[in-house]
Amino acid sequence: MPWKKLLLDVDGTLLNFDRSAERSLEVLFRQRGYAFDETIFPLYESINNGLWERYERGEIPRERVLVDRFTMMFDRLGIAERGETFEEDFRDQLELNPVWMDGAEELLDWLQPRYEMYIVTNGEGRTQRARLGAVGMERFVKDVFVSEVIGAQKPQKAFFDYCLAHIGPCEKEEILLIGDSL
Repeated sequence: MPWKKLLLDVDGTLLNFDRSAERSLEVLFRQRGYAFDETIFPLYESINNGLWERYERGEIPRERVLVDRFTMMFDRLGIAERGETFEEDFRDQLELNPVWMDGAEELLDWLQPRYEMYIVTNGEGRTQRARLGAVGMERFVKDVFVSEVIGAQKPQKAFFDYCLAHIGPCEKEEILLIGDSL
């Protein structure tokens, strides 16, 4: 049975979150007068990835990820900055700095007339919508499913049950999930 519907992850699959996040961090560090060098982004990435993995396993709430990633980073850097304040500014910067993964836009252009496509993402609702809008991604897809809005995150069954209930009738074998990690 051929696939008819594609569920597409965003970060690491269609958008290069790492490049976007690094640009955003650099802008904010420079605006605040903090030194930004080649060690800053790897530190952020290590902390951020570890927290998102804990969130995906259901160990911590999403809000902890968003605040703790910067609180922990600033603690390690010895910078007196509030994680909550930086998080708000960071999300604003992410909305302004989305970056396509190489070849992703061209691939979506090729896939769009062949499949029904849907976005499935664990990101924060406002930020993800703004990033998708900034690159024009919504022109390729029928709908966008964001974990914050649904109330469950990938890979939880509740997240996918919600998506399946909203994409219209089809067999599960007709759906392909495309992402950057198992």
